[in-house]
Amino acid sequence: MCATNSFLKSLGVEIYASSHRRWPDVAKAFAVSMTLAAGMTVNVVAERFGILSNQLELCVNLVSGRFE
Repeated sequence: MCATNSFLKSLGVEIYASSHRRWPDVAKAFAVSMTLAAGMTVNVVAERFGILSNQLELCVNLVSGRFE
């Protein structure tokens, strides 16, 4: 988890002692853009970011216009 936290902090994500995270829009956009790369899946990207895949899938769907 420490490596994940370091990765997230490098993106500007604020991580609190309670494990709550505050995500800047740039970090969210980066995560969504990674799912569009060839060979990447929502599950792989979500694991790298330490989030649930359904949370990332919701963001991907909102950005793509498949879900409003």
